[in-house]
Formats: sequence, C-alpha cells, structure tokens
Amino acid sequence: MAGEITYSVAEFNTIITMLGCLCATVQLSTGYYAAYKKKKMGLLKTNDILFRAHRAFGGFATTLYFLGLFAGLTGFIGALIFNIPPFEGSDLSFIIHVWPSFAVLIVITYKTYLSYFKKPSIYKKGKWLGIATFIAWAFTWITSAFSYYMRTLPTNPQHEPPTYLLPIQLLWLQIPLPFLIGILIGYFILRSADKLERKKAEGKVKK
Repeated sequence: MAGEITYSVAEFNTIITMLGCLCATVQLSTGYYAAYKKKKMGLLKTNDILFRAHRAFGGFATTLYFLGLFAGLTGFIGALIFNIPPFEGSDLSFIIHVWPSFAVLIVITYKTYLSYFKKPSIYKKGKWLGIATFIAWAFTWITSAFSYYMRTLPTNPQHEPPTYLLPIQLLWLQIPLPFLIGILIGYFILRSADKLERKKAEGKVKK
C-alpha cells in the first residue's frame, strides 16, 4: 500500500532494547534511593511507592529483554545457522555487540531467578546486583543501537534506515534518550516516595 509506514525487525528489536534500558534506569533510581540515599534496602519493601515502581519497572525490563530475544544472542544464532546477519567475526561492531551478550544473559537471568524464586536473598545482594543489571542493560542498549545504525549506512546496507528511531544524524541524542527519560520518571517517583517517608516520620513523632 502506497504511503504505508513499515519498520524492520532490526528496528523493532532496537526499540524494545531502548525501552528495556529506560525501565532499567527507573528501577535503578528506586534502588539508589533506598540503598544509597537512605541506606536502607528494606524501603523497597516497606515504602509502597518504591515497592510498586521497583517491581513494575523491573518486571517491564525483564519482559522486554526476553521479548527483544536476547539482543545480540539472536544475531549470533542467526549468523551461525542462516548467515542472517552475516557472521562478521572480525567486525568490531559484531564483536562488541554479540560476545558480551552472553554475560548480559547470565546477569539478567540470575537477577530474574532471585526475584521470583529467592526474593529474600535479592535484598542482600541488591546493591551490586542492581548496578550489574543496569550496566548490563546500558551496554545492551548502546551496543544494539550502534550495531543497528552502522548497518543502515549506505556502505553497509543490511537494514533499512530507521522509521521510528531518530535518524543517524541524531545518534548523539538517541543514545542518551532512554537514560534521560528514565531519570525524569524516576525523579517523580522518588519525590512521591520521599513525601511518603516524611509522612511516616511525622506520624511516629506525633505518637
């Protein structure tokens, strides 16, 4: 159909990865507030706003990771079996995007396992595991974006130019965009959570 807006599977997966990184950024903000600002990981359980936000955005991030089909790993499997994308073992973009994806899978799978099957222990490991998960997500998004955009260039036309993502000329803005939006959402969540903590403290003082 003339004028129909289409997008490639590669762009779809890149968007999914971007949204996952955004959710991971929001989740990190709630963990940072509890573990570092208030120095009390238990707030993620006792502060209802923090609890709901941390759980929701963490769940979104995990779902988007699996929905994005293990960004990087599918490229590896596709390259091995179908040669789509081509197995470019010497290509810097391929090396950086694909091989570390195995480590990312381990981190996110481990955190997901603890979250659903050993919840109490996740609060003990929360500080380093939360940061590790965020770093894994940030790495996945940044390498996915670069890998996608580098394959839209006329010199390497493996993918169509983006339809919904920003054009390659604005890659400098596209990369930090999920972090910036995540920080903004996190700011409003933390402001509400902080107000709730103040109300609790005032209630204790009155008693």
